[in-house]
Amino acid sequence: MNSQSFDLTAPRAVYRERRARLASGLNRPLVIFAGRARARNYATNLYPFRAGSHYLYFGGPPIKGAAWLIEPGSDGRHGSILLRPTADVEDMVWIGDVPGDEAIASTAGVEETSLRFPDELGDLLAGRPATYLAPPCPPTMEIVESLKMRPPEEDELYLIIDLRLTKDEYELTALRRAADIAVEAHRAAMEETAPGRSEAQIAGRVMGTFTAHHAIPSFSPIITVHGEVLHCETFFNVLEAGQLLLVDAGAEEPGGYASDITRTYPVSGRFTPMQRQLYDTVLRAERAAIAACVPGKRYRDIHDLAARVICAGLVEAELLHGDPEELAARRAHTLFYTHGVGHLLGLDVHDLEDFGDLAGYAPGRKRRPGFGDKFLRLDRDLTAGMVVTIEPGVYLVPAVWQDEELVRPFADAVNRSAVDALLKDGFGGIRLEDDVHVLGPDAPGPEVLTASLPADPDAVTALVGSSCPPA
Repeated sequence: MNSQSFDLTAPRAVYRERRARLASGLNRPLVIFAGRARARNYATNLYPFRAGSHYLYFGGPPIKGAAWLIEPGSDGRHGSILLRPTADVEDMVWIGDVPGDEAIASTAGVEETSLRFPDELGDLLAGRPATYLAPPCPPTMEIVESLKMRPPEEDELYLIIDLRLTKDEYELTALRRAADIAVEAHRAAMEETAPGRSEAQIAGRVMGTFTAHHAIPSFSPIITVHGEVLHCETFFNVLEAGQLLLVDAGAEEPGGYASDITRTYPVSGRFTPMQRQLYDTVLRAERAAIAACVPGKRYRDIHDLAARVICAGLVEAELLHGDPEELAARRAHTLFYTHGVGHLLGLDVHDLEDFGDLAGYAPGRKRRPGFGDKFLRLDRDLTAGMVVTIEPGVYLVPAVWQDEELVRPFADAVNRSAVDALLKDGFGGIRLEDDVHVLGPDAPGPEVLTASLPADPDAVTALVGSSCPPA
């Protein structure tokens, strides 16, 4: 945001329509808070502010401490009140000029008379029962508690879930922009990778690319030679020949929409035979899963499809013995493929995750309880307009192989000596991830928003180290 404008994704009429569609199903007022930045060691030393996703979705300009009050039956203009704080001259000494009410109202698609101060919320509610959506922000929760507001009921949450599960053309444009920024960052990371470089140097190239495009990370980037650690967020290691580097990083473009890409490649630009064999296995699983992202397909079935492909590859690599279909049915792959195949993507990298399985799982569906399977975040039938990630992987996690309760049921199928050899060598893990837009039933397949970043092993290794001077 500069002094006169806001980075919003869609025209104001789109936001008015979203608010109207939401309001048509409300039976009580809903307040959607933007939240505030969390303080570090004193009140004005703040972490970066990022407005809440629901607030942004309904057209809230990214203003700290702002909120929408949406009344039942609002047409998106009338009955939608934007509560916004104002800045005085002392504030402007520190933060500079801020947009005035005319710019705020114009951006939000309401009249200036619909702008009110946050401390007026109690009077506007006039003791009526109201519900709220808010980021986990202590100052905001103090307001919620003081006004005795209640969390939404399931039927109120479903109103928002149904609106946000599928993306309109403006959201898709923003998601493509986020994908393009992340693709550029991943290319820079590949080109920078070479023995002797550090994970931190690769992270610097990724973060620098994001900043150059006025973007921020959509999550803490994972850039590690310990790819078996799914959410490794440190950059302490120096890269060595023979290692695999896993880079899982996504951009959040200025309007708040996210991308999420993973690539894994050899630090030296050359796979070992086993690394290449398991890379090809993960790539086959990813391509099969992406091709299955069509309307009506159950997402859990896509997860299971990837599992069967991975089991077949593990048998070929002589890490498992037996029939791949039977091994997948027994869930033997969960020793190597320890997470779900992906998740929703949108205004957050794990879109609607604040609603938990109410958003991720269709009514009547539950998470499977078993290790690995229980980490599947999504189990809905896909519909046109949904955007998901597809990210299968193969990992050698020491803690898994030290847990007899996990390993014992598959002792007859595991080539333990081969597994132990990979663990001793510090194999790590391989994950490939792309962002997928589900198209209509007449389309030949889904749109892969991140398709311009190569995953073919020869194309990837050609990029590795290409900006580094010869040794």
